[in-house]
Amino acid sequence: ESLPVKFRPGDICKMGSTVTRGETDGTVETTGQHTFFGKTAAMIQSVENVGGSLQTLLLNMMTVLVTLSLTLCIIAFVYLLVEGRNENNDAPEILKIDDSKIVKEALSFAVVVLVASIPLAVEIVTTTTLAMGSRSLSHHGAIVTRLASIEEMAGMDMLC
Repeated sequence: ESLPVKFRPGDICKMGSTVTRGETDGTVETTGQHTFFGKTAAMIQSVENVGGSLQTLLLNMMTVLVTLSLTLCIIAFVYLLVEGRNENNDAPEILKIDDSKIVKEALSFAVVVLVASIPLAVEIVTTTTLAMGSRSLSHHGAIVTRLASIEEMAGMDMLC
């Protein structure tokens, strides 16, 4: 309770109740999943986290982009290895580079290109945009509980 309350025999105390004066006897009636908080936790866990069509589209786009980036980086790595060894074979003895250095340079280039080519901020930008839409809707008195619902509402042709 948020304010002091007098309980009589048979009244049920809530979790976190504090006795401020006097004496009392208490009996624990429920624990774990049988309490109010346990039932609430079970209900939250039973809800599926199904993304909207925008989230599915973004996931598919990210998969294609990562696959393409990985493929191109492997091609670049192999090309740099072959080209580096060819140039190394044609160079005079004084200018020859150790093979391990060629591999390190090719690998570092491929990793830098791979990291730079993966669009990590797509999900952040999408979530921020949906949150801004939620804020805009709240100014009109609408309460948004799921960001995906904004996306679903935006896809409607007619709202009855």
